[in-house]
Amino acid sequence: MTEAYQIAGISEVMGGPVPTSRFSRQIIDPHQAFFGGLSVLDTPDLRRELALPIGPGITEPGLAERWQAYDAQYRGEARLSRFWVVELEQATVYPPFGIVAVGDRLVRDTIRHPKMLKSVFPDGEMEGFRAAMGSSSTPIAGGTVPPAYRVPGRSFLLGYGLADNYFNWTLRYASRVAQYQAMPDVAQLAVPMPRKRYVPETLEFLGVPQQEVIHLEAPMIFDRLVLVSPMAFGRYEISPQIVGTLRDHPRVQELWRHPKRRIYIPRRNVGMRRVVNEPAVEAALRKLGFEVFDNAKHPVREQIRAFRDTALVVSPHGAGLSNIAYCDPGTPVVELVPEGYDQGVTSYRSLSDLFGLPYTQLFAKEAKPDRKGNRCNSDIEIDVEELVRTIGGMAA
Repeated sequence: MTEAYQIAGISEVMGGPVPTSRFSRQIIDPHQAFFGGLSVLDTPDLRRELALPIGPGITEPGLAERWQAYDAQYRGEARLSRFWVVELEQATVYPPFGIVAVGDRLVRDTIRHPKMLKSVFPDGEMEGFRAAMGSSSTPIAGGTVPPAYRVPGRSFLLGYGLADNYFNWTLRYASRVAQYQAMPDVAQLAVPMPRKRYVPETLEFLGVPQQEVIHLEAPMIFDRLVLVSPMAFGRYEISPQIVGTLRDHPRVQELWRHPKRRIYIPRRNVGMRRVVNEPAVEAALRKLGFEVFDNAKHPVREQIRAFRDTALVVSPHGAGLSNIAYCDPGTPVVELVPEGYDQGVTSYRSLSDLFGLPYTQLFAKEAKPDRKGNRCNSDIEIDVEELVRTIGGMAA
């Protein structure tokens, strides 16, 4: 069937006001009890000005000025404080990004980028997608979508947007499991297809029975669908409520404690941002009592346990650092960032601030340019002496 689909905000879809303002103090039942009735605006802002050491081996022009601008923007942005939960009837969910539609209206809040619309309308043009994203009165004309399966009962959509990356999965999907578990009378959980092993491992660890999981392998029409605002909307906009849904989740708190340890997260078997002198880095850190902990070799449960038990985390920039969301408050984090990184303050500084983790950023020299020209993904060479000196100063 061919229809003229339009993109509308959640208030337009609901036919009434939904408090989506980032400054809203309203928390809607039944989640009010789960979050203790507290507004995000009542939580402390732990962002601090970052002292940015630049080692002698870093010669990137304008590096200090660029990062001062990033820092000012980051500390000037408001935390993501919007929170809403709605229930939709006869809502269609389109994989792989979890775009939601009610009739011929696509819910704008579930679409982060026009490129995602290509998965729903493969014959559509990017120019038309951009126009439709910019105005709810502009239709995606001639859009033809595939038929959908029907799902009876009341379901909870775990998330939308990218999930094929451990960072996005943790912040945008796993962070909502606790909300699903706290909501009464929801029988099933709609999640992306488990293309990565961390999807089923996370759900199992957090206590979601397999029989409650519906994998979005094709478009699906849900009789009743619970849709919740995002916990993470961007690099800076991460809701402080995420602390309660990840680090404070009962399954995390119940993990048996091991002695505290220092860990280094390597970059192995990856296609970008490789550390060309990683053997030298690991050798130096082992002398300082570090354990090399490769996330890829451990199930999610053991990753969470390792970060919860760590006394100090050192890692190159990468998704493996997402697990600092499980560190105890006060755990120092050292992130090794490519000198050409040009995407603003990193997500892991934002996470560190949010979770109360003292954060240090060190720059690494560009050793081999990224094949696509994205400098933040270039292979890097770490200044071992500077790293050792920095850790020694932290221990003093």
